[in-house]
Amino acid sequence: MTKVLQLLRRRITAGLLGAAAATTLSAQSVTTTLSNGPGSTSRTTTVTGANGKTATYQHNAESGNGSYTANRTVTGFNGKTGTSSTTASYAPGSTSRQTTVTGFNGRSANYNNSRSWGNGTYSDTRTHTGFNGLTHAGAVTRSGGLVTNTYTGRGGTSRSVTRLARFRR
Repeated sequence: MTKVLQLLRRRITAGLLGAAAATTLSAQSVTTTLSNGPGSTSRTTTVTGANGKTATYQHNAESGNGSYTANRTVTGFNGKTGTSSTTASYAPGSTSRQTTVTGFNGRSANYNNSRSWGNGTYSDTRTHTGFNGLTHAGAVTRSGGLVTNTYTGRGGTSRSVTRLARFRR
């Protein structure tokens, strides 16, 4: 699932960079505004083409007290918008992250990851819902000397495997 999220990010980034490269060659102007404060940062880049149309990229991020939020918005010369929103949190014994990407066509994909640990147990659950609406999930739990891996495919079929936990040094 991490590979799927990385691929998704690469495709979005490649699209943005490709659009930026294509537009900056014929751009009349490019303006970038940066703003940094305690626990927050903001960046907005606007490209104005030779025909007067504009494209923008905006990234806002905030962090503090064990939480992180990042929002990215891209608007192309055609007026279509794509977004990415990530929220994450950390507390003693647990962490979680959720990313939602909405493409220029309005379709969304989601990625969730939650982990918890303590008192000899560990749990890691990941869920991915693609642009096609299909979901697959995976979970790893460790407790009482046993590790259980559970996977649920896009078709809803699940399988689970339990084994003895390996000795940790």
